[in-house]
Amino acid sequence: MTVAFPVDLHTHSLRSDGALSPTELVRRAAERGVRIQALADHDTLSGVAEAQAEGDRAGVRVIPATELNTESEWGDVHVLAYFVDPADAALEERLRWLRENRGRRIELMVENLDRLGYPVSMERVREIARGGSSRPEGAEQAMPLGRPHLAQALFEAGHVPSYDAAFDTLISKDSAAYVARVGLAPLEAVELARAHGAVPSLAHPGTVPRLDEVLPRLVGAGLAGIECYYGSHTPEETARYLRLAARYDLVPTGGSDFHGRGEHGAPLGGVFVPRGSVDALYHVLAVEGGRT
Repeated sequence: MTVAFPVDLHTHSLRSDGALSPTELVRRAAERGVRIQALADHDTLSGVAEAQAEGDRAGVRVIPATELNTESEWGDVHVLAYFVDPADAALEERLRWLRENRGRRIELMVENLDRLGYPVSMERVREIARGGSSRPEGAEQAMPLGRPHLAQALFEAGHVPSYDAAFDTLISKDSAAYVARVGLAPLEAVELARAHGAVPSLAHPGTVPRLDEVLPRLVGAGLAGIECYYGSHTPEETARYLRLAARYDLVPTGGSDFHGRGEHGAPLGGVFVPRGSVDALYHVLAVEGGRT
């Protein structure tokens, strides 16, 4: 078994593009020794209550969060919004709009793949998004659809040799089937988090090719953290992001980005994140009048 650490501020369940239910995710985290965990499903808070209930039973403090995906001239910029309120109806309405746009995007990619000779069933993509079931779970009828679900469907259909290979070939950003996201711009994502009392942190900055251009603007919009501790970061990259955190007075956050399918992310608790990062996030929340 790989080494696990007690803090993991970036995990996903099947309520977005992970493979485990919120209960299974938190239970597995607890078994691995994780004691503080953020559930950060993409554009949805639907798994938070279930995760927190299991966390109460298993001794894991579950921080409610969501990961907001954006596309812009700066490249992929993802924003983790910590301490979101699952009962915030206005925020949920905005997230629902994002989910609907993501779903239409995947439908267009399926149409493109069919024209290119790589047919997959849209219904199967939806089933994968629901954890493989042919019927929806609970009251949440529209799970956020994403490329991971499409990648799994392409693998099952035999169009790619592995789940991970799909991202490098048929649904890569330079492929003929790819469709860009319609949704938030990076600054809008930070502003949305702030407007709803959350603490925003830049996810996996190594995937942002023009980081030096966009980071000052994100900070100006209210960014409070940057994910310094991440599985794919080299020691040199981690050191660079820690320097940026110090320069812009950002909380150095981190986590596994565990999804549970393919090779994406690290094992649960598989990335060292200091407890001080959690304390610093709570400090930002308290100082700026957020919820505890």
